[in-house]
Amino acid sequence: MTVFFGGELIEQHVSNDLALRAMEVCFDAEAAGTTVLPRRIDTPTSRGFIRVMPAVLDDVMGLKVMTLVEGKGNRYLVLLYDVATGALLALFDADELTRLRTAAVTALAGLALVSEAPAEIAMIGTGFEAVGHLRMMAHVWPLRRVRAFSPNAQRRARFAEVMSRELGIEVVASESEREALSDQRVVVLATKAKTPVIDGANLAANSVVLSIGSTRLDLRELDNRSLARASVVVADDPQMVELESADIAETLASGILDPARIVALSVYRHRRPAPSGHGDVAIFKSVGTALQDLALARMLYRDEALRSQAAELGELTRLKPFSAKAFDTVPV
Repeated sequence: MTVFFGGELIEQHVSNDLALRAMEVCFDAEAAGTTVLPRRIDTPTSRGFIRVMPAVLDDVMGLKVMTLVEGKGNRYLVLLYDVATGALLALFDADELTRLRTAAVTALAGLALVSEAPAEIAMIGTGFEAVGHLRMMAHVWPLRRVRAFSPNAQRRARFAEVMSRELGIEVVASESEREALSDQRVVVLATKAKTPVIDGANLAANSVVLSIGSTRLDLRELDNRSLARASVVVADDPQMVELESADIAETLASGILDPARIVALSVYRHRRPAPSGHGDVAIFKSVGTALQDLALARMLYRDEALRSQAAELGELTRLKPFSAKAFDTVPV
């Protein structure tokens, strides 16, 4: 029996704690070597692209399918299969699932990189991902104040108003990126920008930058100054970050960033490298992986109470037996 988890069901019933637990399981599995993550496939269309991302996580396997249409938006679908039987267990409208797991991964990186829980942070970006990230940051840290900036004055004012009311903390709309970053030890970047959104010269000494934008080669979020100041770049997946994030790919190609300073989050959480003596800023860079999607999807599927509310779709995929066994059913 295959079931379908709609976006509203996930949004209404999935907590920050559950998403965090799922990501801990994901990165622990990566560290233990029980995962398989090939490169994703991007196929261009006349209006954008379709992306397919397969992965294996312990006893489940599956893939995420993403479509992008310029000027319209994205759609996400996750398919969860059982490794032992090959059965399609569930499908997920992965819009909210993506937002939750992305924010949870960033939170894990923040907890690993930030030595003392901050009461104030800077948020660059005020869109879909910024909302999810601020909710998660307020969940893991005792935030009292947030400085938020995006180029659209009306949008940042609305973001500050809505999030202040929802979270019960002071979210202030800053007039500039420089004002938002001033004296901040923790900076979160959650944008879809095509050019850098911060000037590394404005970062406070010994600050931590958590960057989730620039997930493609036509996007850019971090500038060269920021990466030149990096003592370490922690990545959710170093290979994918190096190949698919313009932030990292371009600074590696120009020699601004030394690849030796890039460390996997699955490694950094358990074994921090010795100080490099280079730079005074720690950076987290994320592009997202199908393993992260499967980890949260599996946890949702195994929640019996939640699964009972998912839509039953019947047996969507019939089993085609191995050819040798197929002859056993043929009359002689």
